[in-house]
Amino acid sequence: MIENQKDYDRDNEIVPFIGIQRKYVNLASKVYSILFLGYASWIFTRKFLNSSKILEERLDGIWAHLAGFSIVEGVVMIAIIQIGDIAMYLTNKLKKQAETAEAKGRAEGRAEGRAEIYQLWAAWNERRMEAEMKGIPFNEPPPEPPQNLNDIQD
Repeated sequence: MIENQKDYDRDNEIVPFIGIQRKYVNLASKVYSILFLGYASWIFTRKFLNSSKILEERLDGIWAHLAGFSIVEGVVMIAIIQIGDIAMYLTNKLKKQAETAEAKGRAEGRAEGRAEIYQLWAAWNERRMEAEMKGIPFNEPPPEPPQNLNDIQD
């Protein structure tokens, strides 16, 4: 259990430089690499096949494209992961609010159930005591117990 908690804590810690949870770093780096290599392949073929410039000019153009693309790609990926984190946080928060409201509703329902049972028993006992004071035999059975005691107990 403690080892699993340590793994969970480590996976959920924020990586300082990029600001995302550690558990997303591997996925983000794989997606980043695939996109970068795809773009690099496209630029290489475009520059080499459609150009009559000398090799040095071609390579300068390629590096300029890749440098700009890598920065934009990194920022976009971090933004996407941050948006996903925010969405998950809000979803969890809404879930907790719904669970809290549901628990509150159950507690209120239990209180109402207990009050109804108390009123039934109090009315029955009052009738019993009146009959006893008047000397009249009292044959009325007590109120039925609740079907499910777990529904009214805390």
